[in-house]
Amino acid sequence: MFTEIATNPKYEKLLISTGNILNVLDNAIPLRKSHEELLDSLKLCSECASGRVDDQIEFRESDGQVLRANAELKQKITENARNEISIGVKLFMNKNSKECVKEAANALMSILNVDYVDNVVLAYHPNQYHTKISPGTPDVTAATLQHQSELKWSQSANDSDLNDLKDLWFCLEDFALQKQINQLGIADLDTEALQLLCQSARVQPVIAQINLAACCIVPPTLKEFCTQRDIQLLTHSDPEVLLTDENFILPNYTVDWSLRYQVHVRCRGVLTAKGYLLGARKCLASDKVKE
Repeated sequence: MFTEIATNPKYEKLLISTGNILNVLDNAIPLRKSHEELLDSLKLCSECASGRVDDQIEFRESDGQVLRANAELKQKITENARNEISIGVKLFMNKNSKECVKEAANALMSILNVDYVDNVVLAYHPNQYHTKISPGTPDVTAATLQHQSELKWSQSANDSDLNDLKDLWFCLEDFALQKQINQLGIADLDTEALQLLCQSARVQPVIAQINLAACCIVPPTLKEFCTQRDIQLLTHSDPEVLLTDENFILPNYTVDWSLRYQVHVRCRGVLTAKGYLLGARKCLASDKVKE
């Protein structure tokens, strides 16, 4: 059933929700990298559709959605009052599209059935490396991250790329101004790019993530700027592209965006729910990238 989506004209655009993946994925692999976790979550959706896993999965042709264990997810989130939980999100943009940012944010609110989330961190790399990553080769991501850490965002981007980033940020700011996102954050910007973003931002970032592969020595200028602006400097180990088209579970689709959400109980700091959403669309002949 899951693979039949590729030939169903009603799934020209596709939205997949993995549901809450805590205590569902194989616990024998406790230290999955983020891209491996997403791939395993998508495989879980496929297994649910085939009946190999006894979980509820919904196929909504009317809006191109595939939702695993959606009722269980909403029940898990409402176990505690909204002010007793914190919902953190990281949004990975595979393309420059304001429409896709809006699509991702609206899908997040709808599927989690909440009016707001506590923070959203944006990851956008206009010149990202589309390295084919296999879950069976754990060293690939580490090598990729090490290579990426040698680059600066502003050095590998141009003025147009920075303007694109500002446009994506502008879309998230709209949600923040409407009180649907409490705090905004940005990933992997060097000092120059972060300064330029802050200069034009209506809503200032309060979180700046840097890659673990590059954080042995935090650049003094970045640390100083974040201190002056009261920006929390955090580390992460995510790849620049969480999921490439080549590694997507369905053929002839291009991945527009993906996001990871985590729900914590505030007073105890306990992670109570975690999952992924992903937006993709069928490739047209004109979309195929020339090798």
